Amino acid sequence: MKKMLKKLEYLLELGGVKKDIILLIISGISVICSLAKFQPFPFDMAWIAIFLCGLPIIFEAIIGLITEFDIKADVLVSLALVASIFIGEIFAAGEVAVIMQLGALLEELTVAKARAGIEKLVHLTPQTARVLNNGSENIIPA
Repeated sequence: MKKMLKKLEYLLELGGVKKDIILLIISGISVICSLAKFQPFPFDMAWIAIFLCGLPIIFEAIIGLITEFDIKADVLVSLALVASIFIGEIFAAGEVAVIMQLGALLEELTVAKARAGIEKLVHLTPQTARVLNNGSENIIPA
């Protein structure tokens, strides 16, 4: 079971930020089309957002619950998505999925920038130190 969950988690991570941005754009367009009542398909366009953005949220929540018994925002968002679908509010479910994925993407980009900044600071640390001992100066590794 855990092996299968690890594989699912690996699949969700494939593609990285570029994949997330593309799926978010497609989902955003589908939610806007749903809001505008533009329906070239025999289903509500918000379903596209639910599948592209909502399913990864639900899978992450399930993985977190099973592997770590971790109740995070993903669990609550998953409940909101499923409840919206059950009561027939497809647009609301698509909207929640897009907004949450946008938030997750922004969080991921912010963390990546902060991590890069910290790495740059670490590289600025001195490699040697000057130690004064009884009037003599010695250079030692930091």
